[in-house]
Amino acid sequence: MNKDEIKDRVRAALARALKKNPDAIADNASQMELSEWDSVRHMNVVLALENDFGIEFEDAELPTLTSLPLLVAAIEKHTAS
Repeated sequence: MNKDEIKDRVRAALARALKKNPDAIADNASQMELSEWDSVRHMNVVLALENDFGIEFEDAELPTLTSLPLLVAAIEKHTAS
């Protein structure tokens, strides 16, 4: 799976969790820019991504997963062979 495919899947998960159109989520979208991305929805995003990619984020990672690029980078790390 390449970076663009991961980004598309992360954007779709963010869109579902934040109840937004995926097209409204920019490539550099962050928790600071998206008012809907609160602490509860953050956990929804994390759980959705863990289920979608078959991974488990470390507890220490959770507070750092605050933007689309950071989520993509973390998933790339977890799915690297």
